[in-house]
Amino acid sequence: MPRTFCLLNHVLTQKQLAELGEKFNSIEVVYPEKNLAELWAQIPPEKSNEEVVGSVVSWLKGESAPGDLFIIQGEFGSTFTLVDFALKNGLVPLYATTRRVAKESRSGETVRREYVFEHVCFKKYQYFE
Repeated sequence: MPRTFCLLNHVLTQKQLAELGEKFNSIEVVYPEKNLAELWAQIPPEKSNEEVVGSVVSWLKGESAPGDLFIIQGEFGSTFTLVDFALKNGLVPLYATTRRVAKESRSGETVRREYVFEHVCFKKYQYFE
């Protein structure tokens, strides 16, 4: 059974975990250590991404195996580089698709709009043929 390596800024929901088991036959989720998760969450915009990408690659090389899943979303350039790494090294990179639902409330002349993001499904990153 493949393991799922998760590089997001939040833990997976019960619905997401259920989908991983049902659709991808994965029952184990591996999150990065706290320092790597914090680094991923706050990539400095003025610096090169090499340190962050290198740290994630080291984590994956040390723990993952071909066929494992890799859920990744975040800073675009680093995500692109890591998806390319995953595809070239036998990992299955995934991203979550969501449905955005707007909720609006009014109080006198004040209008408040809140967006709730609901998980729809995971999709595979893939090269265009």
